[in-house]
Amino acid sequence: MKIRLTDENKRKIVYDILNIFYDESAFVDDEADIRIESDKIIFADKTYDFENNYELKATLYNILVQAEGYESPWGMLTGSKPSKLLQKMSPDEMASRYFIADDKMDLLIKVKFEQEKLSFDKNAFNLYINIPFCPTRCRYCSYPTLIGLHHDRTAYIDLLIREINEIVLPEKLDTIYIGGGTPSDISHHDLERLLNAINNKFSYDEFTFEAGREDTLDTEKLEIIRDAGVDRISLNPQTFNEDIIKSVGRTQDLDHFLKMYDRAIDLDFIVNMDFIVGLVGESADQFAKNFKILEKLKPHNITFHALATKVGSKYKEENKKGSVKAANEIAAQVKEFTEKNSYKPYYLYRQKNIISNLENVGYHRDSTAQRYNIIINEELENVVGLGMNANTKLMNGKKYRNARNMKDYMDNIKKIIIDKNEILDKYKGDK
Repeated sequence: MKIRLTDENKRKIVYDILNIFYDESAFVDDEADIRIESDKIIFADKTYDFENNYELKATLYNILVQAEGYESPWGMLTGSKPSKLLQKMSPDEMASRYFIADDKMDLLIKVKFEQEKLSFDKNAFNLYINIPFCPTRCRYCSYPTLIGLHHDRTAYIDLLIREINEIVLPEKLDTIYIGGGTPSDISHHDLERLLNAINNKFSYDEFTFEAGREDTLDTEKLEIIRDAGVDRISLNPQTFNEDIIKSVGRTQDLDHFLKMYDRAIDLDFIVNMDFIVGLVGESADQFAKNFKILEKLKPHNITFHALATKVGSKYKEENKKGSVKAANEIAAQVKEFTEKNSYKPYYLYRQKNIISNLENVGYHRDSTAQRYNIIINEELENVVGLGMNANTKLMNGKKYRNARNMKDYMDNIKKIIIDKNEILDKYKGDK
């Protein structure tokens, strides 16, 4: 699709709507399929007037619905956090304004209902700790992960412990989340001393450790994590289909995965599992294998992520895309599976370039919703990030991102700690 645009200020608005319908679009200065001027759209020899940005989005969206014969389930809504709109308008108003399908509004209402069962404190603090190492890089991944054993994990843990010791935070935190990367891709000794450093300084109500890949786990690591007070872990197969998981650049030993899962349950962890809807080459029939295994395992939480192809991933570099048809069929299966097995949706967010304009949804059963996921997605409390590329976001609007690569993080650790403590100190005065 080629677009001629006379007002550059409207580029993002136009791009967001085009992205719902097309994998690629080009803004051109010559002959185009659509011409958008300051107050009108010209398409197929017809002129459509608009007066403001909302009307531009709505008009362009409805033109393309008619042209392509496709109506997005989320309508023209392009934001990552649709729940924020539900705080400002009624479900009927929201559905009408953005052309959202009934099943998506129903999903959003259910998420809101589950979240309202919990209480949050805008002045509370939460800690995110990033461990950026991975055994291999998955082809869908766009995060700045560090692959291979040549990276000095012990030196990195040394700096993390320094950040933990020197950051000025309340002793009592709401939640702690250790993510990555694959946090379990460090030695037993480094794992133990990192967790000890956390426990020597903080107390908390919820502690999650992302042990996503079974090839980085053994029984001893699980026991170290549990003995340190961690009550939640993520074991993330993404899919149980061996051919598909190999095609994305990782291995998975199902027998070992099941052994680690059983041990995690024995240790009384609350277990989450992540799956990706729309992986390249995975049909709805193939994905159904996941539901058969999940019905037997019944993890406490399951998160279904719709594939988002981002710059920096191998999928993007190689122009590989999942099947929209398969993704929509799998999304329908997810709805059927979660309802049948008493899983309730408790957080939802969307991403740029997400397949079929779908969504990522976390489900829980037996009142095991994870506070951290709600806090970070709904921006309800302060979150302080430690480690390479970690984000800090405070409720007074202040933000801080640690250095994005290992060298800059290591070279500038003193400044990073000082700068972050300055905005934390100012937060106290703003309260």
